[in-house]
Amino acid sequence: MVFLIAISIPVLSYSQTLNWFEQTSGSTQTLTSAHTSSTAPNSPSYVWVCGYGGTVLRSTNDGANWLSAGGNGIPATTQLINIVGIDANTAVTAGYVGANTFVYRTSNAGANWTQVFTETNGFINAMCFRNSLSGFMTGDPVGGRWSLWKTTNGGVSWDSSGMYLPQIGAEAGWNNSVWNIGDKIWFGTNNTKIYYSTNFGSSWTAQTTTGSLNSYAVWFSPIGGGNEGLMGGADMYRSSNYGANWTLQASAGTGNFGGITGGPNLIVSDLFFVYTFAVRGTTALYASTNNGTNWFINNTASAGNYRYIGTNYYGNKFWGVRSNGGISYLNFLIGGINTVNNGTPEGFSLSQNYPNPFNPETKIQFQIQKASDVKLTVFDQLGRTVASLVNERLAAGTYETEFNAAGIVSGVYFYKLEAGDFSEIKKMMLIK
Repeated sequence: MVFLIAISIPVLSYSQTLNWFEQTSGSTQTLTSAHTSSTAPNSPSYVWVCGYGGTVLRSTNDGANWLSAGGNGIPATTQLINIVGIDANTAVTAGYVGANTFVYRTSNAGANWTQVFTETNGFINAMCFRNSLSGFMTGDPVGGRWSLWKTTNGGVSWDSSGMYLPQIGAEAGWNNSVWNIGDKIWFGTNNTKIYYSTNFGSSWTAQTTTGSLNSYAVWFSPIGGGNEGLMGGADMYRSSNYGANWTLQASAGTGNFGGITGGPNLIVSDLFFVYTFAVRGTTALYASTNNGTNWFINNTASAGNYRYIGTNYYGNKFWGVRSNGGISYLNFLIGGINTVNNGTPEGFSLSQNYPNPFNPETKIQFQIQKASDVKLTVFDQLGRTVASLVNERLAAGTYETEFNAAGIVSGVYFYKLEAGDFSEIKKMMLIK
């Protein structure tokens, strides 16, 4: 890009935020699933979480505040293991009591739940929706056939017509092990295979997962319509042909994988986020920033074991739910750094954010006197990192970036600029 004298041209670069923030759920139950269908990447998301003891939690602001939305038709004896949020007020959740499985639906934000499905000696593992009306759910086989069901009315009723898939041996599925992209559906098994449909469940192909008996978690990137995918069992495997073939992939940690998701719709494409859990349990979330080639511990919880990780449509917001009611939140900010002026400032400086107080977005401007490795970090009053807005080398100039605090609670926060030997901290106020 060429700059003319006395003309300032905005230039956009991008920084990755990989910092998790603990949210207060108000629950101590084992949480098992998280979901949102919000499609706006930067606006506050509604999120649904479910868990044992009939627990349902709901948030309309990325989880900054969680409301109890269970009970009211869901027995407290129900162990919920999967939930899908259709919109801010409508959700369906599946669980079990003893040997029987149940599905419940709300259309009024959890004020009331209606039982819309039950199956004796069944176990619904997971559900997915391609739009607000059309959904699919899979459960362990009953009577020698897989329990496969569709809805065309947003989960009000379910039908298995035309969904026949015979059970091979003693095969069964796994909690939350399903993924769909449009009409494509994949779900995992314990029988060295993944079942794949290209017509939203009308017919199925068995895809062999050579080397992996259990496919506890499956995830496919919407980029390319699902061409690239990851599957987790005792090890991780990768496919580059919609799951037709799988190859062993390097991965971090030990134990069985329990969930895989990613951020394929971001400018930095194919960012995968994975949490693993071993039989003995784990408190670590693992991440990769190079298409799953290498993995590293990205977050360690102070208590509880991670059970699942959910994301929004754009893959820039993530919720990791744990066995003690804990919820970890990450807003993967691909935030624009606007070059306000490319001239050389007289010194380094950090300006007061504006607006201040703010809700939920604010801008921060700073000046870099000479080319430097620059970090701009937001942290709370306990010194915990909330977001890393800038972490890269910048040329001399005046810059501006934006902080989106949609997923954190009101209060006083601090932001710190580090550039070479320069360091400065300022305070800001979030009021919701």
